[in-house]
Amino acid sequence: MRRSAILFLSIAAVGLAGCGSDGIDSVGDLNPFKPAETRLPGERRAVLPNGDPTLTATNRTAPVGAASALGDWTQPGGNASNDPGNVAFSGGGSRIWSVRAGQPGSAGSFGFGGSGLRVSARPIIAGGQVIVYDPAGNVSAHSLSSGGRAWSTSLRPTGEDAVAAGGGVAAAGGRIFAATGFSTVAALDQASGATLWTAQLDSPARTAPAVAGGKVYVVTRTNGVIALDQASGAVAWTVETAASSAGLLASASPAVAGDTVVVPTSSGDIVGLSAADGAQKWIFTVAGGSRTMAVAGLGDASASPVVHDGVVYATGVGGRMVAARLATGETIWEQPIGSAHTPVVSGGAVFLVDLDGRAVAFDRSNGTVLWQVALPRPADARRASTWAGPLLAGGRLWFVANDGNMTTVDAATGQIGSTISSGTAGAIAPVSASGTLVVLGADGTLSGFN
Repeated sequence: MRRSAILFLSIAAVGLAGCGSDGIDSVGDLNPFKPAETRLPGERRAVLPNGDPTLTATNRTAPVGAASALGDWTQPGGNASNDPGNVAFSGGGSRIWSVRAGQPGSAGSFGFGGSGLRVSARPIIAGGQVIVYDPAGNVSAHSLSSGGRAWSTSLRPTGEDAVAAGGGVAAAGGRIFAATGFSTVAALDQASGATLWTAQLDSPARTAPAVAGGKVYVVTRTNGVIALDQASGAVAWTVETAASSAGLLASASPAVAGDTVVVPTSSGDIVGLSAADGAQKWIFTVAGGSRTMAVAGLGDASASPVVHDGVVYATGVGGRMVAARLATGETIWEQPIGSAHTPVVSGGAVFLVDLDGRAVAFDRSNGTVLWQVALPRPADARRASTWAGPLLAGGRLWFVANDGNMTTVDAATGQIGSTISSGTAGAIAPVSASGTLVVLGADGTLSGFN
């Protein structure tokens, strides 16, 4: 295995090793796959002070935008700006197919509770196919209607037998663009999976690429940003956005809106770059909040930023949710709440799941908390509950959990709806297009729901 992969995973494991808080008994509880453990009786108190105040919801109805049909989900956040909104979906959540699509790391390889390196890249949907990337460097295409595999291409270097964290896929113009944890970016023909070009990176890709305006934007594990020509793979520009720092195994991709690339970094900085030449326009941070993880030095902007109507909405595990102007980076509002997952913006509201497993709705204009609700706890009280999401589809927020369940919440009222089995432990937010909701489990199981 490459030393860079080992080092990155070691840093993440150390960062997840302790420090109590009221909502998370230890930062390690963010690892959704650690085995259940027997807890000793008695009162638990935080080792470090938890300054994250209890949010006082106003119990107001969240103004949700009208649902709109989405034929494709071409990038991890739905589109280049990570802003799919309220996706049209009328199904009840019945599973219609399930296949094995990804290959996780071998059990015990990385010390995460004996569970190995999990599939973590959000799938995409393009041209009636679901595209999946896994830690072994495999890219595979599956029918959206049946789950059947159309093709699979390995991007793992010859002679390499390890898996690697990071990377993911995006689609544009009949091509699949894959950034890998093996320090490469490749363009594949979507019809056949054939490799069209490959570019070498200075370090492993941290996330899936963003594709817009004829360029492919990749963020590396050292917080470098590389812009590649979409047609040829030639380097257009490179820039270092922040000093390399400890980070989670996150899957936050850049957002592209107009002439600005919005980059999330492992230091917690959100950086606005010129799409033309990479020049820095502005910078703000989602680190330095009151959560325990920020105290532990993990301020990671682990969620993809969302750009909606000229405003950037960004968060991370550092304990801060920020709305800032796309043009200047000036803060409009912020709240002392963090998330490991990408928020959703629709109508007059912003939705996320926080680090304590609460679904939260904010007023988009001023950050006021409209409602909040605790998502269901697992039946096994010894296991920490971890939720991924949301996807906003059909006016409902969809979340998947590490206990194999999927729960819906009414986006307007915050009322918890149905809880169904997703068929596999989840750590990746669902996606939806063409009337089908898709869930990729951490073990590589891919499922379609009507």
